[in-house]
Amino acid sequence: MRLFVFIASAILVIPLGSRAEEATDLFHDKIDAVALRFASLNIPDLEKIQLPQPQADGSLIFLYIWLPQTHAPTPASFEANIADYFDVTAPLGSAFAGWCYLRKPEAYVLKTDTSEIAVQRIWALAFRGKSPVARCHGGAPGAAGRLGQTQVFVDPRSGVKSMVRSGHPTRFPLVAQVR
Repeated sequence: MRLFVFIASAILVIPLGSRAEEATDLFHDKIDAVALRFASLNIPDLEKIQLPQPQADGSLIFLYIWLPQTHAPTPASFEANIADYFDVTAPLGSAFAGWCYLRKPEAYVLKTDTSEIAVQRIWALAFRGKSPVARCHGGAPGAAGRLGQTQVFVDPRSGVKSMVRSGHPTRFPLVAQVR
């Protein structure tokens, strides 16, 4: 009887384990599938959603989601956002020297009957010291992506943190501003 219970539980658990392994990873899924996951997003005046995910090799994958009917980001606005991320998350007293693209960014716009959603995936690597040129197949960011330009201010009364980046706005420009 015990053998029967063991075999029955093994039969039930093995398929569950393989299903869990088959679960898709938002950051590694095909870009059109990522866009489809956000197709029903209905947030008026949404500027952007920025989702970073650290990778085992020390790099990061950034996903940006926005509504192209209202905002038109430029390469500089993506680079300023990534630079902000690395400036703010660098360990205290040990800032990064820079960052680079591990490969060319990937973008996709999904148009449905009721909406339009845009997704951009960026593979980035921050480094200390000399740039790891052999890994930076996508090249270096422009001036907007230069590190060390982000200042974090804390309101003494509320404790709310805000960031200011000298010279390069991190906001995604409105479509009307780009035209």
